[in-house]
Amino acid sequence: METNRSCKDRKPGRRGFLKQAAVLTGSAVPWPGSRALFAQATKIQTQRLSDKMLLVKGPDSNVLVADSSEGLIMVDGGHSDWFGELHKAIAQNFPGRPYRALFNTHWHREQTGSNQPLGQQGVQIIAHENTMLWQSTEVWQRWSGITFSPLPAVALPGTTFFDDGMIRLGDRKVQYGYMRNAHTDGDIWIYFEDENVLVTGGLVSNRRWPELDWSTGGYIGGMLDSFVSLLSVPNANTSIVPAYGDLMTLPELRAQNQMYLTIFDRLHGSFIKSESLAEILLEKPTAEFDAAMGEPTQFMTLAWQSIQGHLRDPQSTRLLKLP
Repeated sequence: METNRSCKDRKPGRRGFLKQAAVLTGSAVPWPGSRALFAQATKIQTQRLSDKMLLVKGPDSNVLVADSSEGLIMVDGGHSDWFGELHKAIAQNFPGRPYRALFNTHWHREQTGSNQPLGQQGVQIIAHENTMLWQSTEVWQRWSGITFSPLPAVALPGTTFFDDGMIRLGDRKVQYGYMRNAHTDGDIWIYFEDENVLVTGGLVSNRRWPELDWSTGGYIGGMLDSFVSLLSVPNANTSIVPAYGDLMTLPELRAQNQMYLTIFDRLHGSFIKSESLAEILLEKPTAEFDAAMGEPTQFMTLAWQSIQGHLRDPQSTRLLKLP
């Protein structure tokens, strides 16, 4: 296997390295409906993107599967609650093909449910270093009040990286890029040049607001920076796979970038005026986007919380004055 030098393969004995969960300002905000999909009957849809590529749309996330000369490459693995249905759909489309590698675009459980069953088979799991660190420790997600236990060692990524690069898996070259402090601090995109398919990871959701997880490094300002990296990859013919929902086009991705720029400008202005979250919500800064993206309260609350500690009024007399 050939890898970019920024990729690091880990020996199994070193996978237990832990990182304590960040303790950030802000109170826990429970969202009772955020995990409710798991209690419902699992419904998945499949869509062929080519003879060797399959999109699986699950109840809470998308999974991309690409065949290679050495076996199947998965980008994200859905939630563990529907791994059985996912595996069945993949087996029907690629009968007899083994799994070769699994990419985690970030640490959230909606994307990492295949880690343990595939890790037990010896499948190579690949992710950003920060994603591996969050997966290997207990995470208290302060805004939701949920505590996530560490994944077992066999389910942790054994190949990690810090920067953009390329990895060769069988006859495929797979490009990847880091999106710093997007909706977590370990978000990556994955690009398959042969089919011209880009997987965005959790930064982009189609017809649903993303979970801006500030408790593990997410930041709305970082989302804007991450779009700069993401938009450098696709062309007019690229099929863009969001974390959730239908395929997107380049104009749709650019429109979503502009949407977040607009929201950030409004939120920044309100923050500088020291408006409370309640006041900001009453102003409805996402009003023209809600029909397409859904009810915005959770997203706006997380966006507001993510700004704390990042932005201050440059004219404020409360700024520290050095002698």
